[in-house]
Amino acid sequence: MFAYHNKIARVNLTTGKVTYEELPDDVTRKFIGGKGLGYYLIYREVPPGTDPLSEANKFVFAPGGLTGLIPGSSKVIAVSKSPETRLISDSSGGDAFGPKLKGHFDALVIEGKAEEPVYLHVHDGEVEIRDAKHLWGKGNYEVAGELWKEYPKASIASIGPAGEKLSRIANVIYDTERASGRGGLGAVLGSKKVKAVVVEPGEKPGVAEPEEFQRLWREFYDHFATDPKYEHSRNYGTSDGLRSSASLGMSPAYNFSRPHIPDELASKLAGDEVKKYEVEPEWFVHGKSCPIKCARYVEVEYRGRKIRVKPEYESIAMLGAATGVFNFPAVAYFNWLVNDLGLDSIATGNTIGWLFEMVERGLVGKEEIGFPVKGWGDEEAEERLIRLMAERKGIGAVLADGVKRACERLGRGCEFAVHVKGMESPAWDPRGRRTYALSYATADVGASHLRGWPRPHQLPNQGPAKELVPSLIEARDESYITDMLGTCKFVSYKMEDLARFYSLATGEEWTVEELRKRAWAVESIARIHDALDWVTPPLDDVIPPRWWEPEPDGPAEGNKAFTDHNDFLEARREFYRLRGWHEELGVPLPETMEELGYGEFRGDAERALEVVRKRVGV
Repeated sequence: MFAYHNKIARVNLTTGKVTYEELPDDVTRKFIGGKGLGYYLIYREVPPGTDPLSEANKFVFAPGGLTGLIPGSSKVIAVSKSPETRLISDSSGGDAFGPKLKGHFDALVIEGKAEEPVYLHVHDGEVEIRDAKHLWGKGNYEVAGELWKEYPKASIASIGPAGEKLSRIANVIYDTERASGRGGLGAVLGSKKVKAVVVEPGEKPGVAEPEEFQRLWREFYDHFATDPKYEHSRNYGTSDGLRSSASLGMSPAYNFSRPHIPDELASKLAGDEVKKYEVEPEWFVHGKSCPIKCARYVEVEYRGRKIRVKPEYESIAMLGAATGVFNFPAVAYFNWLVNDLGLDSIATGNTIGWLFEMVERGLVGKEEIGFPVKGWGDEEAEERLIRLMAERKGIGAVLADGVKRACERLGRGCEFAVHVKGMESPAWDPRGRRTYALSYATADVGASHLRGWPRPHQLPNQGPAKELVPSLIEARDESYITDMLGTCKFVSYKMEDLARFYSLATGEEWTVEELRKRAWAVESIARIHDALDWVTPPLDDVIPPRWWEPEPDGPAEGNKAFTDHNDFLEARREFYRLRGWHEELGVPLPETMEELGYGEFRGDAERALEVVRKRVGV
């Protein structure tokens, strides 16, 4: 197919061998690339029950079908079995790594385990395994600096000390400022002794209709770069998000206990405050093909240390509002620190926010923590905890694997640990939006804000959650499509536009309906695999107790995530039904896989149904 190299690179670290495989067109047509191709490879090669930190797990870097080809298409999707949730998990990363990898392969598969630390060097359509003992133990900023001296045109994916120490909330950092942050995928690379992947520029794959493709490229680039509708994004990026979430009663402030906070407080961590510290971005920060270039880059001085970092809403809100710290230089520094150490900013802020609430409630103190912690807003304690989590020392060893394991290890506080299936909630409290909590409950990876937002925006007490399920499914499909094609969710293509681009790129006619069918199928195979592993949907597709508490004040005052438990069950049943899954068991029906054109998964769907039936005793 056009728009692909039709090739996968496979690195076996145990044997030290690198092989190259043809990517068959029928696989490409069914799974597109990015998330779809990554899920297919992990589904096929990592059986249910595999220990995520064992040699048997695999790690896939997969650029999308349009990565690097259209404006705002920089994404690479990292896919593996998550050490945090034990689910097939994916997390996207932006900027140059994806387009550069797309210049060589349609996917890079890493398997086995090296005896000593290594890094991979991708160049000229080949992969070399190289010694990384001199990089092991170093932070991501230092690692990138050293590797750029040797490979000045390369893009770098690396792990920090947290990944080396197998923290289950460790991430993968791209070029120091972007991340595949969720699910602890950095620990998978750490378990395999892979410190970094260095990708040189390659040869962009050709498209089927270059003249029309280029005309459309220019039309959309100019549109996104000049349309006043995107002016706010161009000026602030996501940095103004806390004002929005706080005004809607959807912020994570104080461990999601106060989703509404006054605008004057939210503004301390929002757009105009961030812009006070803005500086010209480094060469590696802005996506060169992106017409919006929304990333902000700031320089702050905090306690005598001057740092530069690219803050995004999720990091600002979770490392700041969720922990009660409303001092932007401090939060920017924490953002820099988790980047350097290789920790997921969302999970880190969530877990520390939970610990601070434990302190506020008198449920944990200096004796167990090892040093005094004041609770909300304790900047000194937050910095210390981040470092201890990355090092797995003291209380950090309790917190390093995320909030679910932390509350279980301490034996208390699980009633206000905010996660789904072990993945910490991101910075959007669903009590401020009708049916939104169902997105968290049913998402393939656990709590994720990138698995569909129901429309229109209404409060949970404004009607049955069931009514907005069709819009949630539509939005989920669109999220999957962007992750399969490698496009950014903040570059607002219509699905028809993406289908047109993909048709011109591949030389085959693609419709939105066909793309949605691929999204539906990929979600379904993830669900089958996870059910065969450990997920029992009637018991596990749920939300944390905190979201059953009414909001204390603000525009969503009195709202819970659902009006009552029956409202939740009706909505979940409707979601399963419209997805072609068993209405009570939440497992894809064998006939659904046949109807979608993925009959090869029928047998596994039948087995998954039987397994879940036995677990629930029906």
